[in-house]
Amino acid sequence: MIINTIKHLSVVLKVRLNELEYICNDSNIGKFYDEFATDKKTNGVVKLDKNNQPVKRVINPSKNTLKRIQKNIHSIILQDIELPDYCYGATKNKDNVKNAKRHQGKKYKFLTDMRNFFPLITNKMVFEMFRRNGFSPIVAKTLTRLTTYKGHLPQGAPTSSSIANLVFVKTGDKLMKFAEEHNITMTTFIDDLTLSSSKCFKDIVPHVIDIIKEDGFTINHKKTFYKTNQPIVTGVISAQNGIKVPSEITKKLAQTEGKTQAQIDGLKRYVHKVEFMNKNSIKKR
Repeated sequence: MIINTIKHLSVVLKVRLNELEYICNDSNIGKFYDEFATDKKTNGVVKLDKNNQPVKRVINPSKNTLKRIQKNIHSIILQDIELPDYCYGATKNKDNVKNAKRHQGKKYKFLTDMRNFFPLITNKMVFEMFRRNGFSPIVAKTLTRLTTYKGHLPQGAPTSSSIANLVFVKTGDKLMKFAEEHNITMTTFIDDLTLSSSKCFKDIVPHVIDIIKEDGFTINHKKTFYKTNQPIVTGVISAQNGIKVPSEITKKLAQTEGKTQAQIDGLKRYVHKVEFMNKNSIKKR
C-alpha cells in the first residue's frame, strides 16, 4: 500500500487528521502509554542481579486512541508487508512449533537470543524500516512516532512484535545469505535465532555473532548454545528423527494441582499440536 501524505494515512488508519497530529505531539504522546515493571524470568525462574535483586523488564502498553490506531497500523499496514521465509515469530500461519520443525534432522544447532531486543530497536531504525518499505519521509516519520516511545520500540504495544520482525530483516538477510553460502538452515522467532546443519559449523559461529553486533544488536550469552544432543528450539525439542515436547511440559500436565481447567486444556492442546505435527512429518518421509 502506497501512502505518501499524512492526510491519506489518517484515512487509512480511520482517525481524524487533527487527532493524529495531537497524538504525535511530543507533549501528548506520554498520555497514551502506561508503564509498569515485571520480573525477568529464565525458564520460569526470576533473574537476579549482582545484588540479588530481581531484574526488571519495563512494559509500556499503549492505551485509548493510540492503541486503536496501532491495531489498525498492524492489521492494515504491517500485515501487508511481506516477511522473509525465515521469519516465524508473530507471523501469520507460523509458530514456535513450525520453527522447531524446520531444524529437525539437523545434527548441529546454534541457538541464541538477542538481549534487550525491543529497547535496542531505536526510532531511527524503525524510521529507516518504513522508508525501505516505500513510505514517504513524512509518513515514515509519523508511523515511527505512532509506534515508538521514549526513543525505542515499547514492549506491550500491538505493533511492536511485527515492527521488530521488519526492522531485523536488514540483519536477517545478511545472516541468511551467510547461512546459504554454508548450507545452513536459519530461522528467527522474534528475538530468537536458530541455525542448523548436517555438518559441524562451530568455527564460523563467531562470524554469525559479528553480523548481529554490526547492526547494533547484542546476544544473551546465557542463552547462547551450540548443541548436537536434542536441543530445545523455541520451546520444542528438535531432534534427528522428530520433534517432541520438553519434559517440563509433560510434568506440568501430570501435576494439575493448582491449575485451572483452561490451563490444563491449553497444555493438552499444545502437546497434541506437537505430536500431530511430528506424526505428519514422519509420514511425509
